[in-house]
Amino acid sequence: MQSTNSSVSQILSDKVDIALSAYPAYPYQAVLGDGALKQLLLEYIECKLKETMPSLNEAANWARLPQYLKQLVNLELKLESYIYWGIEYIVQNQLDLLLSSEDPKQPSWSVQDMTQACIPVYGFG
Repeated sequence: MQSTNSSVSQILSDKVDIALSAYPAYPYQAVLGDGALKQLLLEYIECKLKETMPSLNEAANWARLPQYLKQLVNLELKLESYIYWGIEYIVQNQLDLLLSSEDPKQPSWSVQDMTQACIPVYGFG
């Protein structure tokens, strides 16, 4: 089961890297190049996916995430939105630390803070 969970983690990490490659090197890639901040983003994404699809809280279903993403377009779209919302949240908050601190790698917020701040809106009017 461990290798399956690490393959799911790798898939999520790859999707973040792909999304991040579309952003400018500074500040986006510079801020999220740090392992701790990228891990925070991945934890946020996992949390949001499990909120979206509660059955993913079961380890066996979490291991099937790659298949679900291929089958459920809506889940794939939500995953992408969580990645972009998470990137924006981290950069906005980390940028303040970059500008005001000599050690910008210690955020004062958590996955729970991100989950509460990044509330999806799927309607357009």
